[in-house]
Amino acid sequence: MPLASRFHSFVAHNELFDKDDRILVAISGGIDSTTLLHLLVSQGYTVAIAHCNFGLRAEESDGDERHVRSLQQRFGIEGYYIRFDTEREAEKEGESIQMAARRLRYEWFKQLCNTENYQYIAIAHNADDVAETFFLNLTRGTGIKGLTGIKPKTGRVVRPLLFAPRCEIEEYARHHQIEFREDSTNAKDKYARNRIRHNVIPQLKIINPSFNQTMLDNIARLQLVEDLVTQEVNSFKRDAVAATADELRVSIRKLKFNRNASLLLYEFLCEYGFNSTQTEGIIHSIESGESGRQFLSPSHLLVRDRDHLILSPIKKDKADNIYQIDADCSSISSPVKLKFDALDTSVPFQIDKRPTTACLDLGKLRFPLTLRRWKSCDEFVPLGMKGTKKLSDFFIDQKMSILDKENQWLLCSGSDIVWIVGRRIDDRYKLTDQTESAYIATLMA
Repeated sequence: MPLASRFHSFVAHNELFDKDDRILVAISGGIDSTTLLHLLVSQGYTVAIAHCNFGLRAEESDGDERHVRSLQQRFGIEGYYIRFDTEREAEKEGESIQMAARRLRYEWFKQLCNTENYQYIAIAHNADDVAETFFLNLTRGTGIKGLTGIKPKTGRVVRPLLFAPRCEIEEYARHHQIEFREDSTNAKDKYARNRIRHNVIPQLKIINPSFNQTMLDNIARLQLVEDLVTQEVNSFKRDAVAATADELRVSIRKLKFNRNASLLLYEFLCEYGFNSTQTEGIIHSIESGESGRQFLSPSHLLVRDRDHLILSPIKKDKADNIYQIDADCSSISSPVKLKFDALDTSVPFQIDKRPTTACLDLGKLRFPLTLRRWKSCDEFVPLGMKGTKKLSDFFIDQKMSILDKENQWLLCSGSDIVWIVGRRIDDRYKLTDQTESAYIATLMA
């Protein structure tokens, strides 16, 4: 069956889009995306093109953009173009250049769909990409999701060429005399994907000439397995995971009693950037009863506490950051939301005794106040007590988790802690009969 007919059948079978839909085609100028554009236009779909110039190949990148602009004129369709300083963005976010480029383009595609009213973004992944991604993920270590390849439809993103091997796309381009640009980096083995493409896949095709179709069939079966695993993971989440505004808590007791604990925990945590080695370390900490261990992914912190695994996003602020609060400051929104008021105590008012409010003697405070994290040597005089108490002992009395401690902020006057924010004020700074003005600090939700 001709490629165009199979293309039409694949779109219909996977319900990718309809003739009434407006489709944004992500186009690099290479053979895959240019062929995809040709197929969509020739079959009467309403399309526009979106091209990203990542500035990574100097004149070659600019040549790609000029070629795409010429395609736009030839087809008489809308076109959208953007340039990224990809290297700078990758350095800023601590990402690889490939990851930064991927994030930037998908964020822009999504924005275009919203502002220009496109229903779908068409990406030119093909059957060879499916196999390459499978082996790439396999070599890096992955769960079942990483072995199920690239899906034809994910939200607004559609991949209408996923059925077609690259050789058939090349044949279609030759037959229709489609002009395209060749990315010079595709011929180099600098990247792992290229090494798989040039060295691994050709050998597998020698062993099995129907390798592409075999891989598509294998992945279709793996997707059924993924569905089963996803059901089990969702059941595990409902039973063992509790969510708050800032964190997820996984019950260690319930995890211990699950014979598939290692698999379920990995499938649950890989969504947050944790790998299989880390999951094994977490399981070991549970089995050994080793409380207090911490595990970091690029985006999240997991703490093995007494009864729970506590998962939270990594905050941007650093532990040694200190924030100053001037006397005339009425509120702050970062690192926590606080509101500040000064009141004349000669006018009767109701003292708010909730721990989320600190009613302090303004006359005893030295400005600017500071807001900081706690240190192991910190002490204060808890409200209602006479002597000092180590902050670490106060935290134990409060049964605070390791993560709670790390997220705790202190309001300080000079070297004195005047408020464990949201928990307890220092007795030396409480309101008394001699207080002339009150300073009210309120923790906002």
